[in-house]
Amino acid sequence: MKSENQRGGEERSMLSDTEKTALRREWAAAGLLLLLGAVLRLAALGSLPMGLNQDESSAGYEAFALLKSGMDRCGQSWPVLFIAWGSGQNVLMSYLAMPFLALFGMSEWALRLPNAIAGCLTLFVFWRLARRIDGRRFGLLALFLLVINPWHIMASRWALESNLLPAFLLAGVWCTVLAREKPWALLGASAAFGLALYAYGTAFFFLPLYLLLAVLWLRRDLRPAPFLCALGLFALLALPIALCQARNALGLPAMRFLGLTLPALTEGRQAATSVFGGGGLKAVGENLRALGEMLRRGGDGLIWNSLGFWQGGLMYFFGLPTAVLGVFVSVLDRRRRTGEAPLRFALWSAFLCAALIRGNVNRLNMLWLPLVYFSAVGCFQIGRLLRRWSVLPLAAMAACLLIFLGSYTAALGGSGNVNYFPGLGQAIAAAEATGAETIYITDKVNQPYIFALYYTRTPPERFVSSVVYANPQGAFRRVERFEGFEFRDMASADVLILYPWQAEGREVLARAGGFVVCR
Repeated sequence: MKSENQRGGEERSMLSDTEKTALRREWAAAGLLLLLGAVLRLAALGSLPMGLNQDESSAGYEAFALLKSGMDRCGQSWPVLFIAWGSGQNVLMSYLAMPFLALFGMSEWALRLPNAIAGCLTLFVFWRLARRIDGRRFGLLALFLLVINPWHIMASRWALESNLLPAFLLAGVWCTVLAREKPWALLGASAAFGLALYAYGTAFFFLPLYLLLAVLWLRRDLRPAPFLCALGLFALLALPIALCQARNALGLPAMRFLGLTLPALTEGRQAATSVFGGGGLKAVGENLRALGEMLRRGGDGLIWNSLGFWQGGLMYFFGLPTAVLGVFVSVLDRRRRTGEAPLRFALWSAFLCAALIRGNVNRLNMLWLPLVYFSAVGCFQIGRLLRRWSVLPLAAMAACLLIFLGSYTAALGGSGNVNYFPGLGQAIAAAEATGAETIYITDKVNQPYIFALYYTRTPPERFVSSVVYANPQGAFRRVERFEGFEFRDMASADVLILYPWQAEGREVLARAGGFVVCR
């Protein structure tokens, strides 16, 4: 029996010279676009955004703690969910970051590599998926739109753990499409969807509807052996995190399972951020209105998720209208566009999530890749009408990218970027160099203790044994102090790390980014 490579070689040998030339040009164009996409997601990764956000520092410290001691900062051994702030943090990003931090050290660049690499791989999968569904030209257009997409560039460039979810969901959708002709591709879908549950808890809202629709779509092509193996793999991957979430919903204590810890949180975030926390149909209506406003404005007002509408927003000014057009084209022509069905399922599942979740851009991140895809469908239809003039909108899109890049660099690339606390790591190092026994970090920094842990590489055992919480059972616990650091009582510290406006009248020992070290 011939291998797939042999069959592929025979097919290529049967192509005409014209077709071979077209194929080479396609791969060259795709290669250039993928290279551009990689540059946009990897260049200056450690300094743009400048500094670290508290969620990045938290994920990075958990990876360090697991590498050093096999436990997280709350003393849990190999958890399936971090207790973190109290109400939990997803683990997949930290586990993926461990080899990069081990190889390259505790740098911003190394910490952000998992998301950046996932973003680059997403570009390739997105291209192959679009190409498989509607041909070479459409595949290249879809790839171009994702390469320049503002949301995807921004999400790939910082280490927010939830931003891994779209990559794993897209991989699962791609394998779903492949499974019609290659039944064993279901194993890839199971692996991707199973791991997605560890990337972000909203996958629990997305997957039930998607999997139901996908199985119905594949029912005539399913083979018992691949299907049962895929089902078993998904169950094996999903069981630990599903048990953990169920136990927390029931208020049960922590337990060990298959060598992993299923921790007890102070509060479950699914209930706190969804209609299951109360509100019923009224909450659903409010969530959908919030989604509509987010789509209209091109963001949620959080600068780490998107810039303003005219600076690019989520999909540029043309993204939403062309996505609406693309959805209409796909639905009306669904008999011919059968391969597109999994993308429609993903879109419907994402809209269900939007109805159930009190959304912002990152909580609803499962929605944006399907919208970019259907924006490509809409743009492709417009391009067919414009024919030779279709180069003009492509040039306009490239201009939009330049405007976005200028705005992004100005907003997040300097020391004035307060959301990533640039200079705080250097300030902590300067404060430690004074030999002070106790260092105070201003409470104007969001969760300042996590930066102290990350930049000093404090062993988790020392933190667990010395930490004092102001609200031990809070959803977001406030640390008052741990060994060597104070976050409540400024007077009890030897050296202070403050914003310049807080340090008036004090002796300044050092300056770093937006911070001063003083007495």
